Amino acid sequence: SGKVAGMSKIRRSAKGEDCTIRLPGICNFNPETTVLCHPNTHRAGKGKGLKAHDALGAYGCSACHAVVDGVRCNMPRCDVELAFWHGHCETFIKLIQKGLVDIA
Repeated sequence: SGKVAGMSKIRRSAKGEDCTIRLPGICNFNPETTVLCHPNTHRAGKGKGLKAHDALGAYGCSACHAVVDGVRCNMPRCDVELAFWHGHCETFIKLIQKGLVDIA
């Protein structure tokens, strides 16, 4: 099934990756803190007790992840969301290259 200890291959693939969200003035650029960040919108499948699908995620450092998850910063929310979706695009290409997403 691709899951070990409740973590998907896509989530595990974030380990050691560079942050793709890179929020200006926030990103710590530390691959040791990178995890798969999930979008926090209903349209992406987020709901009470539900995360969006892993294929919609973005590799994010701990600092960017915190802001995506709602920690306040001086950046407009729309800019945070745009950075997340740009990061998602970059992450999605990496997932294809790693063979974790098959688009054929």
